[in-house]
Amino acid sequence: MRVAGVFLFVLAGGGQALGQVNPGSGEILIESTGPEAHHERRRVPLPPEGPEREAFLREFITVDPIQNEVRLAGKDLSAHDFYTRLDRPDLVARADERSRQKTWLLVGGGVVAVASVVAGILVINSAKDTNTPACSVDVFTKNACLDSNSKTTTAGAILLVAGIAVGTGLMTWGALIPTMVTPRQETLQLATEHNFALSRKHGGEGARLQILPTLAPGHAGLVARLTF
Repeated sequence: MRVAGVFLFVLAGGGQALGQVNPGSGEILIESTGPEAHHERRRVPLPPEGPEREAFLREFITVDPIQNEVRLAGKDLSAHDFYTRLDRPDLVARADERSRQKTWLLVGGGVVAVASVVAGILVINSAKDTNTPACSVDVFTKNACLDSNSKTTTAGAILLVAGIAVGTGLMTWGALIPTMVTPRQETLQLATEHNFALSRKHGGEGARLQILPTLAPGHAGLVARLTF
């Protein structure tokens, strides 16, 4: 006997994304509902209760479609590990290159910032002391000392501020580089294919969740049909 339960997810303006969520005993959501989603019909069979289902849930990959991040067993999964699990050495190589670029920018920015602070302070400290007897001979020597002190101090301050600005810019650039080399929709698709293969590996059957797009006056959403 087959029993079907129907649930309606209402999407305000159709702009929100329903990504993969942590799988429970009876449902697995796998599709994006954002404007770029294809709204294909998907079914994810759960393995029978017992060791096979527990193994499936331990390896099931979830996706945050907004941040384009992946998780395994509730813990963040690096891009390198994600693509390695998918057996995609081409994507692993690209993700590693991104990681190296990110590291170089972060480290390089930090070095530039620290070096500029040190250099700026040294330059400022090297400014001519206007209180020495040599600067107090007459008004002309006094003015020359003050002018020299001002120029040196200004140069040191400019060096310090500019170095910090450049270093901070490099670090910000590095921090903003995503290590995921696939766009959100492709990440979802790759994770979906992985989870389908994982389900088949562990003898997936039983509860199945079918997600269908639906339109009605005043709203757009999804109907999730859970069949046992």
